[in-house]
Amino acid sequence: MNIRVKIDDIKEAGLDLRHELALGDLAAILEGEQTTGFRAVGAAALAIHFDRVNDRDIVARGEVEVPTLAECRRCLGPVRVPVPVHFELDFVNAEKVPQVAPAEDDDTGEGEIAGSFRPDEADQVVYTGKEIDLGPVIREQILLALPMDALCTEDCKGLCQVCGGNLNERVCSCDRHVPDPRWAGLKNIKLS
Repeated sequence: MNIRVKIDDIKEAGLDLRHELALGDLAAILEGEQTTGFRAVGAAALAIHFDRVNDRDIVARGEVEVPTLAECRRCLGPVRVPVPVHFELDFVNAEKVPQVAPAEDDDTGEGEIAGSFRPDEADQVVYTGKEIDLGPVIREQILLALPMDALCTEDCKGLCQVCGGNLNERVCSCDRHVPDPRWAGLKNIKLS
C-alpha cells in the first residue's frame, strides 16, 4: 500500500487526504503473514486530516470503515463485520527525538521480544525526510481495531456438542447434558 504525504503540502490550515484502500490492499493486511480470522470483502474510503503543530511535528486524525467477513465464534457461520477505525497520531521528525540513554530496566531493542516504548510515546510515529509513508501506519491501525471475534447475533445458539448441528437452524434431540466430571468415577460403583 503506497500512501505518502509530503510535509511541505501540509500548510497552516492543515491538509485533508482522501484515499481509497483497494480490496487487494485490505486483503494483504488482514490475510497476510498472520491470519486474523477476518477477510476483506470490499474497498474502504480512508480520510485523514493533518495539522501542523510546529515546523516539524504533525498531528493526523483519520478514520476508515473496513468491510470484513468472519466466522461466528459460536456457530461458525459467516458474518459481516464492519470494522470502524479511528486514530489520532503525532508524527515527530527524527531530528527532534531526543537521544536518551536507556535506563537499566529499559529494553535495548535486541533479542526475541525486542522493542519497548514509554506511555507518552505510544501514539508517536517518527519520520525522516520530507514525506511520510502512511502504509505501515494504516496497516497497524486497522489491525489494532479488529475485534477479538465475531457473533452472527447476540443470541446465537452455536453448535450441538454431540452431533455438531447448527442450533440456530434446527433443534436436535441429542442429550447435551454434561455430567460433572468430579462424579464420573461413581457411575461404575455397584451397590449390592
